[in-house]
Parts: sequence; structure tokens; C-alpha cells
Amino acid sequence: MGSGKSTFIKENNLEDYTLNSDKIRLMYNSPEMTVNYNEMIPQFNNKKVWNLLFQILEDRMRKGELTFIDAMHIYSDDLSIYKKLSEKYRYRLYIIDFTDIKYEELLNRNKQRETKKWVPEESIKKVYKALKKEKIPKAFTIIKPNEFNKIINMAPRNVDMYEKIHIFGDIHGCYLPLKEYFDKKPISENELYIFTGDYFDRGFENIEVFNFIKENIEKKNFIFLIGNHEDRLYRYACDDEYRLDYDLKKTLEETNGKISKSEIRGLIKGLAQISNIEYKGKHYIITHGGIPYYPEKSLDFYSTNSFIYGVDKYDVDIDKIYNDYMLKQDEKTYQIHGHRNYYEIDYGKYKYSFNLDGNIENGGYLRILILTSNSINCEMIKNNNYDSKLVERENVYSLIENLRRNKYIFEKELGNNISSFNFSKEAFYNKVWNNMTTQARGLFIDTNNYLVVARSYNKFFNLDEREETKYDTLKEKLLYPINFYLKYNGFLGILSIYDNEFVFGTKSQLDGEFSNYFKNIFYKIFDKKQIEAIKNRLLKNESSMVFEVVDSNNDKHIIEYEKDRLVLLDEIYNSVEYLKIDYTNLKTFADKNNMEVKELVYIANDLNEFENIFTDIKNKDYKYKEEYVEGFVIEDNSGFMFKYKTEYYKKWKLLRTRMENAIKNNDFKVKDNNEIEFMKFLESKYKDKIIDINTINIIDERNNFDK
Repeated sequence: MGSGKSTFIKENNLEDYTLNSDKIRLMYNSPEMTVNYNEMIPQFNNKKVWNLLFQILEDRMRKGELTFIDAMHIYSDDLSIYKKLSEKYRYRLYIIDFTDIKYEELLNRNKQRETKKWVPEESIKKVYKALKKEKIPKAFTIIKPNEFNKIINMAPRNVDMYEKIHIFGDIHGCYLPLKEYFDKKPISENELYIFTGDYFDRGFENIEVFNFIKENIEKKNFIFLIGNHEDRLYRYACDDEYRLDYDLKKTLEETNGKISKSEIRGLIKGLAQISNIEYKGKHYIITHGGIPYYPEKSLDFYSTNSFIYGVDKYDVDIDKIYNDYMLKQDEKTYQIHGHRNYYEIDYGKYKYSFNLDGNIENGGYLRILILTSNSINCEMIKNNNYDSKLVERENVYSLIENLRRNKYIFEKELGNNISSFNFSKEAFYNKVWNNMTTQARGLFIDTNNYLVVARSYNKFFNLDEREETKYDTLKEKLLYPINFYLKYNGFLGILSIYDNEFVFGTKSQLDGEFSNYFKNIFYKIFDKKQIEAIKNRLLKNESSMVFEVVDSNNDKHIIEYEKDRLVLLDEIYNSVEYLKIDYTNLKTFADKNNMEVKELVYIANDLNEFENIFTDIKNKDYKYKEEYVEGFVIEDNSGFMFKYKTEYYKKWKLLRTRMENAIKNNDFKVKDNNEIEFMKFLESKYKDKIIDINTINIIDERNNFDK
């Protein structure tokens, strides 16, 4: 009430960080008239005002936001809620003391305030007396306004007294690599040890990691930062909102009855949010999640969530963004972080940003950055203690989460906890292709048990359809030898085993019309011995077989086939990562069991051979073995694939579309000179006739036309 609180907030640019009780009052009610011919802020909504203020405050504290409260607290009991919240969310509490102002000065300032902020003198007298008597709880540190900048200014801490600094990346419950490092390099009081967070979940040695932190957290030369997994574990221990996913569930099962909630809370309260240090003339900012730049103002002004979870999406290359920014600055600050390494980059790819996430939980590495007076080096300790099946389930869980968050991917629930995931029409027409959308194609997942039930290829593209498939680009990027496989003109059938039974799928269905066509042809073509061999192989390899299904009666395309066929195209492992069995192995199995397998037509061993083959197949009259074909699937030595469609196929595919539209709309206008004769033929046959377009197919019409 005239002490200078609001002025202090304005002068220090703290409005964006301040909750003001009076402003909330004015949200509920407008200023009201008084009998003294003034306006004043209504005071009768106190309960609502403070309930809302504390609700907002807790939301901010949950995210680790720096927050100021511009309000009067006359009695020490009024401060108890702040103490409870600070204990829960690991905050330091300060009171900025403005009580040095004399009573007479307060009265004088009050008279000069704008009318609505005017306070009755009796109220000022009452508050002034109360504040002189009340004692501030020990949980609060009292500072004067001129001491504020010392508290909030987060200058780097100089650590030149240490001979060496060891900075550790994510551990994720994998204690053995950590032990191996310290067995080789025992802990020294003359060296500093900093850990970037994510100590728990996913691995098998969470208790051992917990005990390691407990033994060392009080030591002056150890700094443990908090990671997103610790943040979530802490919320669990506080009975606050948390997400019980596969990772956390496993940790809780391991620690159940061995580590209490109070022990978890006690340990995590001792973790720091960031480490801002100066060492041997260089400045380092160390966080868990990684930041895009080093800001001019104090890091205290940013939420701890930014440091714990990282800025922006997980798949953002935060190291490149930070490095690009720092290259433009005069004063350099090095960044070190863990948490995210979506693109599996090497720790030292960028000069000013070091990524210490080494995928340790999946059989990767514990990364340790070592700073000395004249060097920055990294050591990596391989983690051999992991269960590949558990890892795969964790990967499947993460995949499901990412697929469901992607607006260009739709999920179709098929029953028995199985869902198919496919890119949307919007993704297709807008060409929204990335790691997620290309993967969502013929992908079937048990979303309850986190298992890939069946899968097909990741989407790959036609020649010249995308930048990476343009002919000139291909000539530069492809790795030799390059294989040309015959492309068959049918539909994709995906065969797998689930719950010891065959699963027949297409790109999105397990029990649809076309999956039934596939199933019927499968049992028609293969005998019991072949079926048994296929089943045993799928069970052994935990894989899916991908077939080209040629249904000569129910599904006629452009290329004519005399009989039904199942052509084995590839065998793909039922895993998150796209991996398939090599062609030689596949062909050996197919030949042994008298199965038709995709045909390897050409091999290009160098650029000259590649260009010669393309010159041949680009001929508009090209035939393979005197027969027209759809085209080729081309695969280089790295596994990169693209498609080439023959001129004959493309011509008749276009004419099929024109035919269907013409008959459907009774409009036989010619759009291209190349189609004149065929459209005349169709007009003579179907003009002004009511025809079910589903009874018409391009093969029959083309054959009649050719006659």
C-alpha cells in the first residue's frame, strides 16, 4: 500500500512474471464508488481471488516458472501455503522487504495514488502495526529491494580449482557402464563430476544407480541435474499428476518395497536444474534437455521445464540450432546436454554443442565428456546388459505415442488390441513425408502388449517424385551394386503370425475384402508342407512376409495375368526399425519350398551400367521377356529403394482413369491427342448407356480395342 512494490516490479521488467491480487480482483469486478467521491478496488471477493491466484501459482510452479506475488500478507500464517508449495515443487522462497518506509511517507504516497488504488488510512495503520509484530517463517529468506539483482543474476560459477571435469550423459538404470568407468578412473576430490539427468527407467539396475547418487549427492565435487524421468518419478512420489508409461512402470516394479516414496522425494529434491560454469577461460551451460541459445537475461527467468524437457519437439536438432546461433556471437558459450538424440549424432558433430545421449538403454553407450585445461574429449562405455525384447517393447510404446500425436496419421482399431496405422489422404496429397508418415503404411501393432504384429515396407517413391529420387540426384547418391527387381501389378499382401495363427493383412486391414482375397489365394496356391514351412520361418524370424497378390478375377489392374499368383517380395522383421532379410536368403527359402519370389532382372555395378539400363527401360515400347510389365523396384547397396513405372503402364493407367470418368459422367471429350482413338471406341460402346463402372475393367476394354 504505497511501499513501492508495483514500482519495483515495473522498473525491473517483472510484469510477465508477476501475479497481482488486485488485478485478479478487477477481473471479477470493476472499480466501485465510495462515499468519499473516489473509486476503489472491491475487496469482497477475497476467497475467489486467492483460490484463483494459488491455482495459477501452482500451475506455474509445476513447470518451474519464476514467479512474483504482488500482494499484502499481513500475518505469518498467510505464508503457510507458499511453504507447502515450495516443498512440493522444490522452490526457494524470498520475501522482498519494503518495510523501511516510514508510516508518514506511506500516508503521503497513498494520497498521491490514482483514485482506485487509494486505501483508507485506517487500513494502512492496521497493516503497518501488524507487519512490525509478525515474524517471518524460517522457510523464507528476506532480502531488500537492492539485493534482488544479486539473487536473480545467474553468473557462471568458476570451477578452475578442479584438475578435470567429467560430465556424464543419460544413465537410464544402466549401472554397469558407470561402474566400469569409475573402476578405471576412481573418484578424486580434485576433479568435478556432473551428471545431466535421466538416471532411471528402461535399464535393470535402477536401485544400484539410486544408491550411487545417494552416496555422492552431498559431496562438493558432485552435481546431479534433474532429467524428465526424475521429474516424473518425483511427481509419483508426491502423489501428484504423472504419466505411468511402460518405462516408469518397470522402474516401480523393480524398486517396490526397496525404495520408499519419501526416499525418492528426498533424493530428487537435491537435484539441480542446470549447471552454469566457467572453467579454464571457457563458459559451459549444462542442462538435461538442451536449449536453442544462451539468453542475455538470467536463466532464472526461464521455466525449469525448458531445461528438463528441452525446448521445442524431441526431433528438433537442438545441437545444430544452438551451434548456428553461437557461431554468430562474439562471446562463446559451450552447451552440453543429454535427453534427446533423435538423429543419433556423434557427441562432437558440432563445435559448440555436445550431445551426451548415447542410447545406453538399447545397448548403446554411456557418453562422458572430459574437460581439462586444454582439451575436450569424450569416452564411451558400451552397455551390454540389456534385454533386446524389452527394449523393442519400449521402442514400440514410444512409436505408438508418436504415431498417435501425428495429425497426418490415422489409427484404425481392428479388435483384439490390434490397430493399423496409416498416413492420411492429407499427408499423401500434401506430400507430408517424414520418418513417421513413411513408416505408417501396412503397420499393425498390438497397442496393449506393445508388439508389432505385422509390417510392410516404409513408403518409398517413384523416380522424380521427390528430390532424393530425381535422376541426377540418384546418379550422385546411389551406392553400387544396384539391383533392379521386377515390379508386379497386383496389391500388397502382408503375412505374419500372431498368437500362433496366420494374420492376413493389406495396407490397412486384417479382415477386409482384399485381405480375404489374399487369404483365399494363399490356401489355393500353397499345400500343407509349404504352409508349414512358411509358418515355422515366420515364428523363428519374428517377421512378416510381403507378397504381391495377383487376383486375376477380382482385382484386374493394368497388366494382364493368366492366373492367380503370390509373389514373395520380401521378409521384414516385426520391429520398430525397418529391417529385412537379404534377397539371397529369401530366394534360397523360396526355391527350397517351390515358391515364386520376386525376380532380379538387372544388376548395375557402376554408373555406366546404371545409365545403360535406364536408357533401355525408358523406351516407350519396352518389354521384359516379350511382355509388358508395370516397372521395377530399384534398390542400392545401402537399402535405399525407389520405383520406376514403364511408359506402357503409365499410359494405360491414365487411360483407365479417363475411361472410368467418361463412362461414369457420359462425357467422352478428348483431353489429349494420344487418347483420341480409344475414347472414340469407348463412346461408340457406352455413350448414353447406364453402366455399373465396377463391372468394367481396363484389361478387357484394351483387349477389345486392340482387336
